[in-house]
Amino acid sequence: MKLLIVSGTPKTDGITYSFVKTAEETASTLGIESETITLSKINLSKCKMCDDGWGVCFYEHYCLFGDKDGFTELQQKVKEADAFIYLTPVYWGEMSEELKLFLDKLRRCEATKQWDSREEYVSYHKGKPSIFVAVAGGGGGGCGATFVHMERAIGPIGGDEWPKEHAGIFDCIAVNRWNQEYKREALKAAITTMYDFYKRPKAIDVSAEPDYKLLITYDNGEKRLFDAKPYVERKSHKALKDVELFNKPNVSGTKIEWRPLLDIDIVEIYPNSETV
Repeated sequence: MKLLIVSGTPKTDGITYSFVKTAEETASTLGIESETITLSKINLSKCKMCDDGWGVCFYEHYCLFGDKDGFTELQQKVKEADAFIYLTPVYWGEMSEELKLFLDKLRRCEATKQWDSREEYVSYHKGKPSIFVAVAGGGGGGCGATFVHMERAIGPIGGDEWPKEHAGIFDCIAVNRWNQEYKREALKAAITTMYDFYKRPKAIDVSAEPDYKLLITYDNGEKRLFDAKPYVERKSHKALKDVELFNKPNVSGTKIEWRPLLDIDIVEIYPNSETV
């Protein structure tokens, strides 16, 4: 896993910066390849409103000024990453100017890919988990609002109509001066758990078998047989008693799905299935 740590603090000391270092040290301890982007060291340009507001960012998904201000290189780093940690101080219930500018530019280029009919254009953020860290100087009341603004940037970049189909927001960690020590441990645990999820085999194919069983193929070549009968008896999954419907499963992100909201999570399936 390649982890991209995006620092929105302009300081080289203080609580937010210390959490950046914690993220780096945790990644190193786990053997995760990581890179830190310090946005305050990059002079990103503000949007120039090309073509009355939607220029090449909408139609070709890059910034016309990206080669000059460094954004093109950052966008490439997003493409190469498998997971993200976004860290910011809280400014009146908002993320820092540096992080907001970066995410605004990224959203303009990446979120617009979901409306592009060309198959090669898929958001570089799609299917990749993010951990948010917001650090408040006061009591922490602004952290919640900050997370909302961060999600409004990252959510559309995921490019999926159904949030359950991509990894999305893995965790939100709200920090203030009084809780920073145990929240530091929370960040370490979040990175560790996210890495454990990443290392698990990913389902790439599924077929229905007799007696409400599923044969699932994973990207490591492993095949496992899962007995879905206990799920079929649940009120939420009773529609699957219809064998014609049960025989039409699909792999949908982290789920085995028959139709929207009728699915079983791979996290539940894998440990409760048998190798064949």
